[in-house]
Amino acid sequence: MKAIAWYLGLMVVGGFLVVTTPHPNVSAETIQRTVRGTVTATNLTVDPQTIVIKVIQPNKEELIVGARVPTSTRITRGKKTVQLADLKVGERAEVTYLKSPDGLVAQSIHVR
Repeated sequence: MKAIAWYLGLMVVGGFLVVTTPHPNVSAETIQRTVRGTVTATNLTVDPQTIVIKVIQPNKEELIVGARVPTSTRITRGKKTVQLADLKVGERAEVTYLKSPDGLVAQSIHVR
């Protein structure tokens, strides 16, 4: 009888530990990535502004990446700082962005 009570108590304590222990949530993580590709579009009329890049992956598949471009995003051409409005469709660009549950947010854009 004592053994049964002990096992039941152990199960109850184990259940509380499972319920109260924080579990990492993969979707809540923020991941930084960098892609290199061709500028296919920019949208200056929305807030925050956006950029779309077409990336050719090593397996020759196309990947389209669209990211918000807040005012804090560093945008450069060579060593010179430029604005998103200065970018042209067809230019080669490298975009470093944060991927979060809220979407993609560009941290830096460098055009060549």
